[in-house]
Amino acid sequence: MQGGGNVTTADKILSNLPHGGLILAVDGPSGTGKSTMCRAVAKKLHARYIDTGAMYRVAALAVWKAGIDPEDSAAVIEITSGLALEVNDDPDSTEVIVDGQDVSQEIRGPEVTAIVSAVSAIPEVRENLVALQRHLCEEAGRAVIEGRDIGTVVLPDAPAKVFLSAAPEVRARRRYEQDLAAGRDVDFATVLRDVQRRDDYDSHRATSPLRPADDAVIIDTSDLTPDQVQEALIEVVEESCWAELEDKQWEELAEEYGISKPDTVEEALCTVAIVGRPNVGKSTLVNRFIGRREAVVEDHPGVTRDRISYLADWGGQRFWVQDTGGWDPNVKGIHAAIARQAETAMSTADVIVMVVDTKVGITATDEVMARRLLQSEVPVLVVANKCDSDMQLADMAEFYALGLGDPFPVSARHGRGGADVLDAILDAFPEEPRASFITEGPRRVALVGKPNVGKSSLLNKMTGEERSVVDSVAGTTVDPVDSLVQLDQKLWRFVDTAGLRRKVKNASGHEYYASLRTQNAIDAAEVCVMLIDSSEPVSEQDQRVLGMIMESGKALVLAFNKWDLMDEDRRWELERDIQQQLAHIPWVRRVNISAKTGRALQKIEPAMIEALESWDKRVSTGKLNNWVREVIAQNPPPMQGGRLPKVLFATQASSRPPVIVLFTTGFLDAGYRRYLERKFRESFGFEGSPVRIAVRVRERRKQR
Repeated sequence: MQGGGNVTTADKILSNLPHGGLILAVDGPSGTGKSTMCRAVAKKLHARYIDTGAMYRVAALAVWKAGIDPEDSAAVIEITSGLALEVNDDPDSTEVIVDGQDVSQEIRGPEVTAIVSAVSAIPEVRENLVALQRHLCEEAGRAVIEGRDIGTVVLPDAPAKVFLSAAPEVRARRRYEQDLAAGRDVDFATVLRDVQRRDDYDSHRATSPLRPADDAVIIDTSDLTPDQVQEALIEVVEESCWAELEDKQWEELAEEYGISKPDTVEEALCTVAIVGRPNVGKSTLVNRFIGRREAVVEDHPGVTRDRISYLADWGGQRFWVQDTGGWDPNVKGIHAAIARQAETAMSTADVIVMVVDTKVGITATDEVMARRLLQSEVPVLVVANKCDSDMQLADMAEFYALGLGDPFPVSARHGRGGADVLDAILDAFPEEPRASFITEGPRRVALVGKPNVGKSSLLNKMTGEERSVVDSVAGTTVDPVDSLVQLDQKLWRFVDTAGLRRKVKNASGHEYYASLRTQNAIDAAEVCVMLIDSSEPVSEQDQRVLGMIMESGKALVLAFNKWDLMDEDRRWELERDIQQQLAHIPWVRRVNISAKTGRALQKIEPAMIEALESWDKRVSTGKLNNWVREVIAQNPPPMQGGRLPKVLFATQASSRPPVIVLFTTGFLDAGYRRYLERKFRESFGFEGSPVRIAVRVRERRKQR
């Protein structure tokens, strides 16, 4: 037999075995629609269809024709051991060939139905046929195989398992209509008794009893249309596909095949530092160089405060562009800290671009900076910004007095002259960069919170250097600041963000754009460490920041900072605040720290690791459906419109964050979904990660 070709559903190749293979194992009692549904699904998946039930019916037919008592095991084993059996695995064919004759109609007759359970319960009969079934699956490559013990005995390691069920009355009705259509003389009461008798026999036999596998998805087809059953089966296959493997499974597979993926990607990239006095247009020029609006820009001095690196690409070469705050030698306080950041950038860059203002000309600060840069060991380029027209070219002549070579006329706002500067920067880069940088790998952590809560202080304490400008004035940080930090267990990429104001829509200028950058930093992060000032009540701003994180679906750790200011009275008030304001997120890990003294900072990393493991985690569809059945049995959902909603099946649609989709016959209200989330966390954990429960309502099948 030849396996089917690749199949594409929603532009994805469905394959849950190596080399394009696929197995879907479907079990269930008679009358659940196994044969019809599996044939249709096999056709859609370009797979072979293997009907194991037909094999047992062929064995029962041989016993009946020979007049053998089904209880005579020895005689049954003897006559069935040498069956010349051929089952057509084409989904469009119903042929079952024995000794050259098609017996597909005979094996469905009442005589065979009456004895097939007794024949199939004999261990030796099952042993012979199970070996044949496994061989057929292996030969097919891509197969949908159905029966009564496929997921438990025949293929216990099948990647996709389904157990179809339905009420006995529904199954008897289906079988009755099927027999009538085939021209058989039957009555409904007899068919119902046969269904119930066979269910009891199959479920209690000693060998391979009829039961769902522990990891099988149980689907009740009583109220589903054929299209809905097929959709559910294909969703189970999609959930098992290799394209949907978790990161850990990919890592295990790579390890098995000897493929190792580095934890981090390190590249030797050159760095160009953009420096100059305040308000000469450095950040605007940086945005031109990197081709996107990343740096916060506003027409007044002092907007950029930290040393920010952006990855740029020009002429096929990647390099870092480092934006800095305005440099001034005669400043104190926060402005002195900003100047120190610029000096650090100049000391570590491969090329320095000094930006001056064509409209203003040379200032005393420009002269002092130029004298310093004349002593630099790396190339220095002078960019005369705000040269918006050719009429201003004559004004550039005075910049030759700086002694740093030919100035480049540029208008960063209008994009004029930037390409010439980038070409000159590439020409000035050394063959070997001064340093290597980690560009991929470490997991991203966003430090978020309201202004002046201690985010930059925490980053500086963790890095052991003055990476972010810190001041007692709220709103010191404007641009997100990235830093690689090696903690006890892992290397992390921390992002210090601007404090979020109470009402962003009322903010203006750089505060508005800083808030947008913070939102982007949250969206790009994997875990957020939200800092809350433990010396103050939990505020509306804190709740708003928390809402942004929850909406983004990121893993979360709560860090209560400034614990060094805590006293007994405030401790009691804080516990009351947490109970009142944060009761809706009991799953978040809480850490009490002091960024100033370093208290308990070592507890942050284990909390982040736990949150990310939960954020990445998946629960198998089989376990999820077993859990759903138990939870709903304990507390059924409230009635909607006089009907009790039924949960047909459940699956985890995605991780990061975990999303559980419930397919139901009616709407589940928010209160019941919260109950399900609480019970879900009790069973599976998911500490530190949000869990979203979505409901897909399917209309009841219309009664004929």
